[in-house]
Amino acid sequence: MRKLVFTALICSIAFGNAMERRAQDRSPESEERHKRIEACTTPDRPKPPVENERKGPELCGKAISLPKPLYPEEAKAQGISGLVTINMVTDENGDVIWAKAVQGHPLLQAAALRAACQARYSPETVSKRPIKVSRVITYNFLPQ
Repeated sequence: MRKLVFTALICSIAFGNAMERRAQDRSPESEERHKRIEACTTPDRPKPPVENERKGPELCGKAISLPKPLYPEEAKAQGISGLVTINMVTDENGDVIWAKAVQGHPLLQAAALRAACQARYSPETVSKRPIKVSRVITYNFLPQ
């Protein structure tokens, strides 16, 4: 019985610490990132002007963070899988500021779009000046 009470106490402390960290994560930087991701996923926004269009495959070294998309439960239930292609624009800091799904099943596009907007890249420069860049990323949703 003592072991069970002790385990429950440890779990409640760990859960409380996790909730406290989550509340602290609402720092100004976190709020700004959340707003940028929400703006990025807003449909029908015009594409910002860019100085460099990336048409070929990206080098893996350019990506700092590439979150995996969450597989939508409805798509899983219906057995939907396949590729989703996202066009996006990164700003001078390497943050994705605009994204649009251009190919793939509609049930998979929202998840891929959200993951693409959370990605981070190394800033691109021209003559040592950071620039906005258009990129393409493709997510492959495998059957589960």
